[in-house]
Amino acid sequence: MASKEKKDARDGNSAKTTRRETILRLIASERIATQNELSRRLEEEGFPVTQATISRDIRELRLVKTAGNGGYYYEVGKPSEKYHAPHKFYSLYQAMVRTVDYAQNLVVIHSDTGMAQAVCAAMDSMDWPGVLGTIAGDDTVLVVTRDEGCAAELVQSLREIQAGR
Repeated sequence: MASKEKKDARDGNSAKTTRRETILRLIASERIATQNELSRRLEEEGFPVTQATISRDIRELRLVKTAGNGGYYYEVGKPSEKYHAPHKFYSLYQAMVRTVDYAQNLVVIHSDTGMAQAVCAAMDSMDWPGVLGTIAGDDTVLVVTRDEGCAAELVQSLREIQAGR
């Protein structure tokens, strides 16, 4: 690699590191609920980014959405004994889930045939707030939440994950 290419690569890594430090600072100090909002805030901080870059940063920083003050917001994920990579849940969910909806405090997730167990196990390891328990069949996951508000927030969050936001 020529010396100019090495310098450009170093500068790119430095910019990526600085951008990611900025993301961590922003989510620690503000309630950021969507990728669009994070993208807008990064742009205000001098980091114009694409949606793909935001998704990659969220995945690699292991950011997760957690409930608080009536909504879901990004924060740094806590490692779990069972599951150390929330981004794997997001990838599995986006690839295998077809629909999600709720009635009262019950959330129903339809997946590809044979994938409900995997989706359910990954979901269980995420420690979703307000989730009391899950049951998986062949292509359906049933999630029991504390109340209808928790179900609505969970469905909203899952739909955002499904849409890649």
